[in-house]
Amino acid sequence: VVLTYDTAKAAGLTLELLEYDVDVETAGGHTKAARLTLDHLAIGTLVERSVPALVVQHGQMKTNLLGMSCLDRLESWEVRADRLMLHGYP
Repeated sequence: VVLTYDTAKAAGLTLELLEYDVDVETAGGHTKAARLTLDHLAIGTLVERSVPALVVQHGQMKTNLLGMSCLDRLESWEVRADRLMLHGYP
């Protein structure tokens, strides 16, 4: 899971304490990111807790990424045409 700086700020995360010490390659090139753990991540009715994530430096990405640190927790997920189908545990 990778959050843009603006999304992390809007979510109320304490960005002043983050260390941008993780090298990442994006579609736009090389940048640095900071590690953190999200207390919870909600997508519709699915809620996952203690999700590892990264925050990229301001202006380095335009879109958030939902990654395997979240998808691996689901019962299943699949891509159908232009849709990502997420299935949580009952």
